[in-house]
Amino acid sequence: MPTLFHPLLLVALIISLAACGGPPAPTAPAANQPAASAVPKAAASAEAPAPTAAPAATATPEPTATVAPTATPEPAEPGTSRSAPLPLGTELRFADWAVTISGVARDEEAAQAIAGANQFNDPAPEGWQYLLASLKLTNISTEQEAKSVLFGTDLRVTGDRNVLYSRANAVVPQPLEGELFPEGSTEGQIVFLVPADEGNLMFFVAESLSFDLDARRFVAIDAGAAISPDPALSDVAPTDAGAQRASPAPLGTTTMSEAWELTVLEVFRGADAAQRIAEANQFNDPAPEGQEYLVARVRARYLGADDADTAANIDQHAFKVTGAANVVYDRPSIVAPEPTLDAYLFPGGQVEGWVAVQTPTGEAGLTLVYEPLFEFGNDNVRFFGLE
Repeated sequence: MPTLFHPLLLVALIISLAACGGPPAPTAPAANQPAASAVPKAAASAEAPAPTAAPAATATPEPTATVAPTATPEPAEPGTSRSAPLPLGTELRFADWAVTISGVARDEEAAQAIAGANQFNDPAPEGWQYLLASLKLTNISTEQEAKSVLFGTDLRVTGDRNVLYSRANAVVPQPLEGELFPEGSTEGQIVFLVPADEGNLMFFVAESLSFDLDARRFVAIDAGAAISPDPALSDVAPTDAGAQRASPAPLGTTTMSEAWELTVLEVFRGADAAQRIAEANQFNDPAPEGQEYLVARVRARYLGADDADTAANIDQHAFKVTGAANVVYDRPSIVAPEPTLDAYLFPGGQVEGWVAVQTPTGEAGLTLVYEPLFEFGNDNVRFFGLE
C-alpha cells in the first residue's frame, strides 16, 4: 500500500529548511531576456553590463479552475445489450450450443403459416400478431453424449414496451426437435405472439437453464432496433405507501419500492370471485367449505436494478393474503382469470393481470401482501388493503 504524505510533515519540512538557510528560490528571467542556459557561449565571456534596477514584481493572476471532462461510457459490445443487438444470421456460440436465427416471418405471412400448420391453432388475438422464427442449432459440447434441442436454447422476444415475450402455444410448420451428438445440427421454428404495433423488436437468446448473464445475446428483428432504459427511472424514489402492514395502501393507491411500482386496481370476493374463477378454467374447483375466493387486478411496473438488460419476473405466486386472524393463507391451486399476472419485465416495462387467493368466508381486515420470491430483506415488500 502506498505511503501517504501528511500535510503537517510538509509544513515541518519547510520550517526546517528555512532555519538551516536552505537554497534560495530560483528567480524567473526578465521579460524578453533569455534564460542563462540559453545565452551563447561567446556572449557569456564578454564583460557583463552594469546591473540595472529590477522592475517591481507584478501580481500573478490566480489560475482559472478547469472542469474535468465527463467520461464517455464505453459502447456495449455488439449483442450483449439491447442498445446494440446483432443482425439476423449471426452465429451465437454458447457453452454447449451454437444458435443461428436465419429468418423471421410476421404479419400475414406468419398468420397463414400458423393457420396451415394445425387446424386447432387460434388466430392471433386482436391487436397482436404471430412472429415465426427459423433457427439452426448445433451441438458444440465437448461431452460425448446426445443433447435434446428442446432444452438447448432460451429464445424469447422483446421490444420498446420492455416486456420479454415467451413462445406462443401454437403448432409450427417445422418443429424444433430431436437429440444431437457433438457436431450434429438441426433446423426448426419457434412462434411468438407480440403486440402488432410494438417497435424495436429483437430476440433474447441464451442457453436454457443458464444463470450466466454475460452469456445472453440480443439479435435485431426490426432494422435499426435499439433500446435504452428511460433516464427518468433513476429519479423514481421509494415511498412509504404500503410499506407497513399496520398502514396498508388503500385500493387504487400506487406504491413504490426499490424495484417495483404496484397498484391494486380492483377486487372481487365471494360469489363474484367464484364466478370469475369458474369462467377462467373448467377444471377450477369451487372454494372448499368455509372458504371463499378473492381475485385482484394488479398493475406492476418494473423500476429496474443495476443491469438495464436483465428482466425481472412478477407473477401471482409472489402475492398472498392475510386478515384479522393474523394468518397468512395458502394460495389455491387454481387458474386465475385472464390475463393472469405473469410477466418478465425490463426496466420501465409494465403489465396488468389477475391474482387469485383464498380466505375464510367473511374474514375482515383482508390485506394483500406482495413479497418477491428469493429475495432477502423487506425493501420490496408492500401491503394493500382490500376493503
